[in-house]
Amino acid sequence: MATHANVRDERLDVDEYMALPEEDGYRLELYRGRLVREPGPGPRHGRVAFRVLDLLRREGEEKGRGLVFFDTGFTLTSAPATVRIPDVAFVTSSRIPQEGVTDRFWELTPDLVVEVVSSSNLASEMQQKAVDYLDTGARMVWVVDPARRTVTVYRSRAEIRILVEGEILDGGDVLPALRAAVESLFS
Repeated sequence: MATHANVRDERLDVDEYMALPEEDGYRLELYRGRLVREPGPGPRHGRVAFRVLDLLRREGEEKGRGLVFFDTGFTLTSAPATVRIPDVAFVTSSRIPQEGVTDRFWELTPDLVVEVVSSSNLASEMQQKAVDYLDTGARMVWVVDPARRTVTVYRSRAEIRILVEGEILDGGDVLPALRAAVESLFS
């Protein structure tokens, strides 16, 4: 989500959202039927997201465990319509829709969702996104904060852990073999 000034009041459904033109320099998400504009991420954000994507690609996609997505929309709910665009997402093979990869948003929440904190994000917004992902079916959410060099791991509303440099990030029950040093995401 973004600050109140970046939220439009009119309610949209997923088809209306998909028909909107792109806006240079902004990411558009749909949250409970309302359009939310976020400034595009900067270079540090992009590098950290790439490192996470590469880790998930090596540990998940290359080993046939599922598909990794970057900056891809997913319909979390249809009424009211919520389309989120996580920085990085992983969907296990067993949950890939039968139609496969298409231009339409999949109507599911990825198994593992990764959001990289940008300077325009508020802590409360990132926490709300994590809870929304969990409430709609994510098995794990990572909120990666490059400024603090931490990863907050959400496994449920009750199981939240902040990892710092020197600790090991794991893929939980989504990618059990995945293990990476927290600092490897930031170097």
